[in-house]
Amino acid sequence: MDLEATGNPLDHEIEDLGRRYHALLAAVQGPGLTAKETIWDELTETQQALDAARAQQQQQRQDAERPAREATGGALGTLLGPETTGLTVTTALRLQPIPTGIYHLLDPATHPLLTVTVQNESHEPRRVSVSAFLEGLSARAIQTVELERMDKGRTINLLPSFLPGPARRITQVQRATLHVIVTIYGSTRDTWSQLVESHDTQSVLLLSRNSSFNAVIDPQTGLPPDLIRYYGAWVTPHIEPIQALLRRAAELIAEHQIWGYQGAPDVVPRQVEALYNALKEAGITYVNSIIDFGAGPGLLTQRTRLPRESLKYHNANCIDGTVLFASLLESASLHAGIVLVPGHAFVAWEKWRSSDEWDYLETTMIGTHDFDAANAAGRDRHKRWSARSGARLLKLNVLRSEGIWPME
Repeated sequence: MDLEATGNPLDHEIEDLGRRYHALLAAVQGPGLTAKETIWDELTETQQALDAARAQQQQQRQDAERPAREATGGALGTLLGPETTGLTVTTALRLQPIPTGIYHLLDPATHPLLTVTVQNESHEPRRVSVSAFLEGLSARAIQTVELERMDKGRTINLLPSFLPGPARRITQVQRATLHVIVTIYGSTRDTWSQLVESHDTQSVLLLSRNSSFNAVIDPQTGLPPDLIRYYGAWVTPHIEPIQALLRRAAELIAEHQIWGYQGAPDVVPRQVEALYNALKEAGITYVNSIIDFGAGPGLLTQRTRLPRESLKYHNANCIDGTVLFASLLESASLHAGIVLVPGHAFVAWEKWRSSDEWDYLETTMIGTHDFDAANAAGRDRHKRWSARSGARLLKLNVLRSEGIWPME
């Protein structure tokens, strides 16, 4: 049953909520603290309503598709049944669209691309191999399991690894073909045999490498998985443009050096101010760009520029400026943080090593205000959202220890 074709009112509600969300997002992403307090509350409420509507829509889809799934064995249509091989195979896609830029950092245990459930309805034990790959883009992910007689089922998580070369060339939204192959292994006294139980394909959507992952949905729940910590991958401290800015920042300090947490705590704000002024000299201007092509109605996404792109084109929105400044902080051996509040992002740094005391800065003000004003705005915004338990701090040193490495 195609719900969109029936003119389901819930689809229209999701589309309207998506438009409303993007309008509010544009209103709050201005420089500094220009948005009214009520708009921030409305943005939060709209996002919650959109999540709830998407979950309800997905439940409707699952209810409508249940008879077909039960008849065919799953989304990719595999059920040969007890009269033939006795296996039931159900495949479920878990990421759609695929977040290409951070895909290689995902853990298959928590964020698999797909899950495959295999049930053995026969009275014979089975050894089964399940493999998946993206045609022309990935290696094969393979797992082999032993199924007992009348086994209720084994669920396998798969996350085929991207091949580095093809993955780097994904610079725009495009489609790929996902292959899922299930093979049965058997043996006689003298020989082993293999029987392909099923080989199915499905079209999947790939986001551009530098697209944010806000639009990624788990098709089984209709809700976005929590991938927020992977914003740490956009922080790229080792690239040449960041190193050049770091050198310029050192020239702006009387001692002509950047020394991180060496010395006394009062040296940290001087270094951060020098980094700010180096970015100001580079001509970084705030641009309120929130559109990311490839997201369907009701999906919340925006393109996030890599720091080298922001420096090349001299503009950045709030998340662009945040990951750019965090790259400079990390390059200067300072502990950087990304602060996320509904519809907005700003940067943080630890005041002194292992103190767990943080200071904040509003990067949208780099082109128009001095360091003190941007610092005061960041502190004020953090204070407001912390009072509502609405601020989320991503600590880069913690993210790195968890395997979230720079994208380049």
